[in-house]
Amino acid sequence: MAQSALSKFFCAQDSRNLQSLYNTGELETMILQMKIKSDHLDNVQLNIAVMGDVGSGKSTFINAMRDLRRDDQGAAPTGNEETWMEPTRYPYQSLPNVQLWDLPGTNSFGFELNNYLKQVKFESFDFFIIVSQARFRENDAEIAKKIQEQGKEFCYIRSKIDNDIRSLKMQGADLNEGWSIICRDCIINFQSVGVTPPDIFLISSFEREEHDFPRFKSTLARDLPNIKSNVFSLAIPKMMLEITEPKRSTLMTRVLLLAILSGTVGAVPVLAPFPEPMLVPVWYLFTTIVITVSGWIYLRKQLGFSDRLVQSLANKVTKLSSVFKAETNHRFPRKISPAVTNVLLGITTVTCMITGIKHGFSPMAVSIFGAASSFAFTYKSLKDSLNNLLETGQRLVQAALSRD
Repeated sequence: MAQSALSKFFCAQDSRNLQSLYNTGELETMILQMKIKSDHLDNVQLNIAVMGDVGSGKSTFINAMRDLRRDDQGAAPTGNEETWMEPTRYPYQSLPNVQLWDLPGTNSFGFELNNYLKQVKFESFDFFIIVSQARFRENDAEIAKKIQEQGKEFCYIRSKIDNDIRSLKMQGADLNEGWSIICRDCIINFQSVGVTPPDIFLISSFEREEHDFPRFKSTLARDLPNIKSNVFSLAIPKMMLEITEPKRSTLMTRVLLLAILSGTVGAVPVLAPFPEPMLVPVWYLFTTIVITVSGWIYLRKQLGFSDRLVQSLANKVTKLSSVFKAETNHRFPRKISPAVTNVLLGITTVTCMITGIKHGFSPMAVSIFGAASSFAFTYKSLKDSLNNLLETGQRLVQAALSRD
């Protein structure tokens, strides 16, 4: 099931096209193409993990969803003992491009939950169904918290509800009241561990037309577009990482070359001795800042950033430009930016150089110091600027593609 975030939503040709647009600085066109895709996710495969303890009824539930009995061909094996240790995929014919994954019982491994989640590749699933029977369990709460940390969605199935109904009848209890108590108990348990309660369904996999089973199937079909949209939004950072990596590598090479140039200029006392030593730091400061600022302008142009881009995108995706600027604004951050810190560092370095020259450092020592500090200043400044611009681009894409 392992696949890249980009290949999940785009074919190979479309993925290459997005990378090509980004590499040539056509950021607006790239974002608009991604926007078109985000509005048409019908053909995207959705992987739904069905989780629960051994004996909770998750395999029987999958068979019920697929209108199969345990002895039918292609049915999921059932029983109170786990017979497999890897997630098993089952197509859900009622909804195109939906795969149900039967995961090993959360209590079937002899190690703690985090290792279990790693074993079953927990992060690769798009939506989760937690199946539990008889009572709310500790594993249910821990899994729910892990799902919520990912920003993904899930629902909660209280299975084998026919057993609960028989018990209530034997006690002479009111069925509606008992039903409400079970739901309320589930909600309270989720809230007690800091999890927003999901949709809760009380079902029997053997009484498929009774209780909440029909409501669950209709709810899943109704919510499918929103689930896919959420999955797409969550995948944007990973998709952008795949799209930007070739360009980032190229630009990092050019940042290194500019830093080497800056370091070479910093060695100017040896390359071209000045008649007046006090001119050395002035020359150093001027050339280093010119190279660094020129590099920043080059990076910004290569990545296609401009105020016109923000305004044009705001118009085309029917959002106010102020919304984009609020989410992508990197000019006036709340904290001191790395660029400002680096400038202060550069000024401090020059001051140290001037002091050193006054105390009679040799031209060779000043040259070595100037080359090293100039290289470090330019490299760190441009590297930080590149990372900031890449993050800004990601926020811009997220703002443009976010669900209203």
